[in-house]
Amino acid sequence: MKRMQKLLVLALTFVFLLSAVVVGIPTTVDAEEDVKTLHVLGPEGATGKFKFSERDRYSVWSEFEKLMDEYGLDLEFEVVAYDQYQSVIQTRMSAAIDLPDFANVKDLGQATILEMASRGLFQPIDEIVEEYSDGTAKEFFGPGGLGERSHLLNTTEDGKIYWLSQIQTTTYDDEPGSTSIMLQIRRDWLDELGLDVPTTTTEFKDAIQAFQDNDVNGNGSPDEIISIDFSSFYANGIAESFGLVYGLVGFNMNEGVPTDVTSPWYQDGIKDYFTYLNELYEAGLIDPIVIGATEPDQNVANNKAAALTNYTMATWSEPQVAGAENPMYEPIGPLTYDGGDAEYTPVISVEPPELSWYNWAFTQAADDYEADARLVDLLCSDTYMELTQWGIEGETYEVVDGEKQLLPIALHDAYDEAYDAGYVIGDFLWANGTMFPKRRFVPMENEIEQVRENFPLKSEHQEEIIDYPYTTPLGTGNYLPVASTEQLQRRMEISTDLETRSQEIAVGLIFGDLSVDDMDSYVEELDELGLRDLVEIDQTRMDRALELGIFG
Repeated sequence: MKRMQKLLVLALTFVFLLSAVVVGIPTTVDAEEDVKTLHVLGPEGATGKFKFSERDRYSVWSEFEKLMDEYGLDLEFEVVAYDQYQSVIQTRMSAAIDLPDFANVKDLGQATILEMASRGLFQPIDEIVEEYSDGTAKEFFGPGGLGERSHLLNTTEDGKIYWLSQIQTTTYDDEPGSTSIMLQIRRDWLDELGLDVPTTTTEFKDAIQAFQDNDVNGNGSPDEIISIDFSSFYANGIAESFGLVYGLVGFNMNEGVPTDVTSPWYQDGIKDYFTYLNELYEAGLIDPIVIGATEPDQNVANNKAAALTNYTMATWSEPQVAGAENPMYEPIGPLTYDGGDAEYTPVISVEPPELSWYNWAFTQAADDYEADARLVDLLCSDTYMELTQWGIEGETYEVVDGEKQLLPIALHDAYDEAYDAGYVIGDFLWANGTMFPKRRFVPMENEIEQVRENFPLKSEHQEEIIDYPYTTPLGTGNYLPVASTEQLQRRMEISTDLETRSQEIAVGLIFGDLSVDDMDSYVEELDELGLRDLVEIDQTRMDRALELGIFG
C-alpha cells in the first residue's frame, strides 16, 4: 500500500509539472535550498533624492525583489558613499581581499580591469553566459539582440569579455537615430534685428557683430559674445564647418561608413579653421575667458551669450537667462565655410545612437558560475529592462496608443513629488552608474514631441538633420572595441601631455600668439609627444570593429 501511495504521489507531481509547462505556469526557482547568494558592491547615487540605501520605500523595489525570487537569487548589497567609492573599490581589488561577487568597477579604468583579469581577479563573462545562461542573456547579447553591439565593443583581442556595460539605444522611425550637438544662436535677437538665420561662416560672424553694434541685450556695452570653449575639438560647432573630426583623435562617417582614424591637426581644414577663429577673436566676438576655462560660464545667465553649443533639443539654457523676455537659442548649421577658395564638407557632431558605457564585473570570489549566470540573465530580462526604464504602470508610466510614456512624476524635475509618493523608475534608483547597469531603449519621437510644445524650432531642426549623412561621433568608445592592455597603457602615458600641448597650441593660434604659417612645426611637436601613436591605436581598433561587424 505504501509503495502504491508513493507511486501515486510521484505520478501526480509529474502531471503537475507537465501541466505547468503546458499552461504556462512559471517554473521559476523557488525552492529554498536552490537559492543562490551573491554579494553586490556599488556606490550610492550621486544626484537626486533617490538613495539605494532607502530602496525599501519604493514600490518598484518590491517588483525587483520578485524578480530576484524568480531567478532564485538572494542578493546581499553593500552600498558605499559615492565620494568614497573609488578609493574603496581600488583598495579592495588591489589587495584582493574582502572581495564582492559582483561590483561596479568603472572607477578602476579599463587598463586596470584587463590587467587584473590577466591575474584571474575577474571572471570571463562570455564563458559564464555560454555555459550557464538559461538563454535570456544569450539571446540578448547574440546576433540581432539588444545587447549585441555592447558585447562586441567589450570584446578583447583574445575574444574575452570581462564586464557588462550600460546600454542605451535611441531610434527614429524604428531605425537607430542620433541626437546631435549643434551651434546655437539667439533667435530672438535675430528677429529683433530682422536678420536671417546664418547658414555660412561669414553670415554667422556678421550676425554676432550686428548683435554688438545694436546692443541687443540693452546693457550699453558691446558684450554680446560667442560663449564657446575653442581650446579643444570637442563639438564646438565651428570645427564641424571645416570637416574636422571630434576630439584629438577621431573619424568622420558618410552614410554610416567610417573614414580612417585621424586627428584634426592632420586635416586639410585646420589652417582655415584657426584663421577664422582668430578673425572672430580680433573682432571681439569671442569671449577669451571661456577658452580653456575650468569655472562655470556665466554668459548665459548674464544675457551675454550670443551663441553657444548644446544638444539640438536642449531646453535648459533659456530658463537661465536673466533680464530677457522670451529668450530663444536656435540650433543652426552645420555652417558652410565661405571665407576662401577652399571647400570643406561640413559635418555634424552626433551622439552615437547605440551607447555602451561603464563597467560591472564578477570578481574571482564569484566562483558559483550558475549564480553568476542567473544575475546576468536577470539583468538581460524584459522585466528588468521595463522596471529600469519605465517603472510601474500607473505610477511612473502609462500606455498611450500602444506605446509606453513616462508620466510627469518620473521626470527629473519631479524629484520631490516622486520621493514623497514613493514612485521612481529603476534608472534613478539602482542604475545609471550605481549598483546595476541601465538598459534604455527609447524612440526619439517621444522627446521631439515633448520639446515641440515649447520649442518647435528645436524639434524641427532635429528632424531636418536626422538623416544628414556627414557626421563625426562624440568619441570613439561606442564604435571601437576595447583596446589591448598595452594600448591602454600607452594611451595613459601620452594622453595628458598631448591634450595639454594641443590646447596650448590651439589657444595660441586663436589669440594670434602663434601663426598658422608655422602649422607644420606644431604638428611635428605633437607627433613627438605621441599623436601618431594614438591614431595608430584607434586605427587598429577600427580594423577590428570592421571585422566584428560593428558598423553593420
